[in-house]
Amino acid sequence: MKKQIAITYGDPNGVGPEILSSILEKGLLKDLSQKVNFVIYGSEEILQNKIIKRSVAGDINFQEIPNLPCPTTKPGAHSFKCLKKAIEDCLNGNSQGLVTGPISKKNWSKDGFNYKGQTELLGEMTLSQPEMLFQTNNEYPWRVLLLTRHISISEVPKALTFERFEQAKNTLNNFLQNQCKIANPKIAVAGLNPHAGEEGEIGKEEKDYWIHWCKELNIYGPFSPDDIWIRSSKAYQANQPQEFDAYLSPYHDQVLPLIKSITNFKAVNVSIGLPFIRTSPDHGTAFDLVGTGKADCEPFLEAIKLSVQVVKDNS
Repeated sequence: MKKQIAITYGDPNGVGPEILSSILEKGLLKDLSQKVNFVIYGSEEILQNKIIKRSVAGDINFQEIPNLPCPTTKPGAHSFKCLKKAIEDCLNGNSQGLVTGPISKKNWSKDGFNYKGQTELLGEMTLSQPEMLFQTNNEYPWRVLLLTRHISISEVPKALTFERFEQAKNTLNNFLQNQCKIANPKIAVAGLNPHAGEEGEIGKEEKDYWIHWCKELNIYGPFSPDDIWIRSSKAYQANQPQEFDAYLSPYHDQVLPLIKSITNFKAVNVSIGLPFIRTSPDHGTAFDLVGTGKADCEPFLEAIKLSVQVVKDNS
């Protein structure tokens, strides 16, 4: 029996529906649907095409999310309810993977849903502590986990405790062993400060705590951020094996601008530590691109492909 993957398009006013429609119209899920079933959660009217056209899209099913007569006037509520229903169906075993389009945190808040992002809702509903991992879908994957996510830069140092290192490392190690089939994963961490503190001359976190924590947790580093990110990005660009199986980044914007620019937004955001696989494209709602024809469907397609790969490999 084929596994099933749930798909949401995110904010109905963003590029998500437009991109998903393009993927379906071009028949880009046709081959993938031979491996798994797909079910899309949302409004058929929003997608503006016949998405259950099997001759074009393959084996695609649709879950209409009702009770909002006009999703575009309440986009936060619509995207929230689509995601919530998709998560529920993953939890009850109907789907084994989830691919989510980009949402607007502002619209969620405006419509009364106070979460910092989709990852936080996933954690609450699954009673777990998911981690945000960015992974490329090439021969030698570049994997980077964020030790902190959507918090102020001033809050980062105090959030980076030994317990935080341990939790992230354990969840990442389990993912690498169980989903990626890597027997003895090698995990590295970039320093918080320039030059990883340069032995306490620039910052003391690495010298006073991090070096000892890394030894205790079997994490390589901490490495100078500019050095480790240059080395790992060059390996990706040259399609060569990475020095480490995965990397830890101390905060959101230390590495994400690099990953997004180097991969052209084709790195996939993977939530690990959940009872099912969740992936999403490495871009936002891009309201300014809606209707221009400039939105690229490749990042969303990469997220779907990676979800299919993980679900199939763990059947």
